[in-house]
Amino acid sequence: MKTESRTTEEAAKAVGITRVTLQAWIAKRKLKVPRTRIVNGRAVRLWTDSDLAALRNAKKKIYMKGLGRPKKHARK
Repeated sequence: MKTESRTTEEAAKAVGITRVTLQAWIAKRKLKVPRTRIVNGRAVRLWTDSDLAALRNAKKKIYMKGLGRPKKHARK
């Protein structure tokens, strides 16, 4: 059985964050990421189902620490 690979943008969307947020987490080394591969002359990260599971766990830990974006308060 072949596992489906997703791009970084697709992986971010699958776990409910933006691509920019995921790339920021990668830059800050908040999670382990798949190796970069060359596909059609471009360097890409291909995320497997197990990578997505790890990403979901990392998201829970990051947001539990209060590192997510603060909620906007309603004006009075």
